[in-house]
Amino acid sequence: MPHLVYENTTTLMNRKSNTPFTLSKQSKLPDLLQANEEWVHSINQTHPTLFPEHNAQGQEPHTLFIGCSDSRYNENVLGVVPGEIFTWRSIANLCLPDDSTFLSTLEYAIICLKVNKLVICGHTDCGGIMTCLRGGREALKSQQNCHSLYQYLGDIDQLYSEHANEIDQLPDERTRGKYLCIQNLKRQFNRLVHNDIVRNAIKKGQLEVYGLLYNVDTGLLETVDTLPPVTSIE
Repeated sequence: MPHLVYENTTTLMNRKSNTPFTLSKQSKLPDLLQANEEWVHSINQTHPTLFPEHNAQGQEPHTLFIGCSDSRYNENVLGVVPGEIFTWRSIANLCLPDDSTFLSTLEYAIICLKVNKLVICGHTDCGGIMTCLRGGREALKSQQNCHSLYQYLGDIDQLYSEHANEIDQLPDERTRGKYLCIQNLKRQFNRLVHNDIVRNAIKKGQLEVYGLLYNVDTGLLETVDTLPPVTSIE
């Protein structure tokens, strides 16, 4: 495939400004396409057989990664390449029991693709969680015309109310935010392990579930919960 040349300004602008980001709000379609070509070139340098001999032959992911839609992290925090992880993401990594997309993802990943690991990964400084922590949910409906988002975050608002006494005793907003992020992760983890498909796969020894928290200020993961329990982590 010949290398295509585009009139490209934003990629050069980003590089000159020393930003770590490839693209920006000023990027146009040619920038996206050129960035894609550069990404493919980089992958081919390190993994020359990945696309033609592996990805082109189908997928056999080992892990289902459920995370937040936040732009600061995704399954790549596990150091993987395309073809390893099946992914589903939602605002605040909510696993709502009446969400057909979420339930379909569980069915496809566990029953059809037969993944043997399920990662539910929350993160610090989550926008949905911080909105509720700061009492900003009502404004989504009354001032910003975000009615669906207002309804969606009701789950987080309820969680905040349940833990308000503990949260209010914490010293600062950052600590309170992380605490609520962890409580939310625990709630979603609990929902997952009580789902019939997940529970049956665990009982058969076919699936392990890990609840992880990603720290946006360090890039590091920390373990919040696991099933089956992990007694020690080297």
